[in-house]
Amino acid sequence: MSDDIPMISLVRKGTKKYPRYVLMKADTLRNPNYWTGLGWSVNETAALLFDDLNDAAWVYNDLMTDALSDRPCHRFIAPLYIEMYGDRPDLADLRSWLEKAVRVVVDAPRHGSGPQDSVGIMILDTEDTKPV
Repeated sequence: MSDDIPMISLVRKGTKKYPRYVLMKADTLRNPNYWTGLGWSVNETAALLFDDLNDAAWVYNDLMTDALSDRPCHRFIAPLYIEMYGDRPDLADLRSWLEKAVRVVVDAPRHGSGPQDSVGIMILDTEDTKPV
């Protein structure tokens, strides 16, 4: 993997009752840099503090997509089947719940960012959720 690919981390801050999140990456000397909303800063107090994990995840997605925009993109779909037991939920309620509850986590430290010289970015598109 080339060195120009940022290794951005979504870091939990705050407390258990009031969780907050920041986006962080290391510079070439492995010093932490924090996303301010406009750029990167070595000053942690300048970091943009997210109170919603989904908002932070979408900004992460945008930053990674921008950083990788000079590479070709190959899109794949990996079906995720959801089995709901009990009363059949309203589709809009199910989509909203999935958006808030489901997290796709990549264990990059153990398995890398993608096969060969690639970087995988996951997107859960709840708008395409439909009954089967």
